[in-house]
Amino acid sequence: MSIYGICNIASIPLRDRPSHRSEMTSQLIFGEIYEILEQDINWLYIRNLYDDYKGCIDRGQLSLVRDKEIDEFYINQKPIVVSSFTTLYDKRRNLHFTIPPGSTLPMRDKNTIYIGAEWFEVKNIPQSNNIEELLFSFINAPYLWGGRTPLGIDCSGFNQIIFKIIDIRLKRDASQQAQQGKLVPSIDEMQCFDLAFFKNNENKITHTGIVYKDNMIFHASGKVRIDRIDAEGIFNLEKEEYSHTLHSIRRFM
Repeated sequence: MSIYGICNIASIPLRDRPSHRSEMTSQLIFGEIYEILEQDINWLYIRNLYDDYKGCIDRGQLSLVRDKEIDEFYINQKPIVVSSFTTLYDKRRNLHFTIPPGSTLPMRDKNTIYIGAEWFEVKNIPQSNNIEELLFSFINAPYLWGGRTPLGIDCSGFNQIIFKIIDIRLKRDASQQAQQGKLVPSIDEMQCFDLAFFKNNENKITHTGIVYKDNMIFHASGKVRIDRIDAEGIFNLEKEEYSHTLHSIRRFM
């Protein structure tokens, strides 16, 4: 019988190995459910149900969730995904805390969130399907390997969270996302909000970003930034040099 947990804090680091010194490969975001695959005294090996990504989390961050709660709040109804930082109120403890864009809110009613053993109140829930506004809201977010929030985000995490907010599900890594969607035959047919993928010298996909109008691209490289894209790749407007070599373009909208 499967055992499930839920992220009931802003984010949880997902690590490659069961050690705080191990690299962070991804993050769980508030409201995401995970399946516990293995466990020991201090660590859990889990699978994020949103994108099937696996890794290790600190057992101290465990919050169990029952099957019937998953059915009630994630299957029988469509949970809300917030589009910007949102403040929740924990009435029992009389405290407020903030959750990042891309967080999932399983709503008991229009103002109450039920998540694991916790109850929260929320008054204003930011929701937006305007992808242009969402892209600009992440500008200058610092690059962080494995990150999925504006406090630190990587290139594929940036794609994933933006598209999660507009209800398009992407896998976690750039190489996985490059297998989704529909291939765009040439850059001449590229459209706004396509995903572009970039390769290294071994033809392996190592980077990705979201195409914008006027041959520009949003991507996380050092920070979330806007640069120019052409048939060769990404031209970094600050350094005035090419930084990434184009591999392919895929359409999701």
